[in-house]
Amino acid sequence: MTSVARRYASFTAHEKPVAGDTKTSFVNADHLGWLNCNGRGLDTTTYNLLFQVIGYTFGGSGTTFNLPNPGGKVTGSVNPTYPPGTDIGEYTHVLTIAEMPAHNHSSLVAPPGANTAATGTTSSYTHNHGGSTGEAGNAPESESVNNVLPGAQVSGSGTHSHTIASDTHSHTINSNGGDTAHNNIQPTLFIGNTFIYSGIPTNGAWPFTVGLNPVLI
Repeated sequence: MTSVARRYASFTAHEKPVAGDTKTSFVNADHLGWLNCNGRGLDTTTYNLLFQVIGYTFGGSGTTFNLPNPGGKVTGSVNPTYPPGTDIGEYTHVLTIAEMPAHNHSSLVAPPGANTAATGTTSSYTHNHGGSTGEAGNAPESESVNNVLPGAQVSGSGTHSHTIASDTHSHTINSNGGDTAHNNIQPTLFIGNTFIYSGIPTNGAWPFTVGLNPVLI
């Protein structure tokens, strides 16, 4: 029978976790040197090995430093844009105007001569109401003349038109959308807690501190 603590001492370097390593587990309490990442503060002296690795990245000052708190979040690898400790993202999000696709809104009324409502991005526009009046093709019009000499035949013809002035007026544009936030979480299966290794194999309380003397092969 070999205790976990004694067996751990015989691990080679590549078999041992090092301070700052992380893992996911269904366990919800500290165990065998693994600390539940819940954002709590730790003493910089007691947990000096871990403090040397993460420092005050996740908060704290003086003699206390904080563990990370990734609960309900997705962890990611760091890069120059997102250094360690960066906490970004939203559970829900409301689109801004800049984020919306370019689109048109239908008008509640149809422009003159149109059978259906128009679309547009403004609430008013200038247009011509019709051109000119008169008979088709400006054909000659017959006219009668009064007060002529008896027996005289007088006739005349002519054309004329009226120009319809252009006009600027506004149309009401439909308002659409509920302006509410949408779910911004990717498909996720929550399977356990995140732990970080403290560098102290005897630290922890569940289900034991140093082991239950199992037979290890």
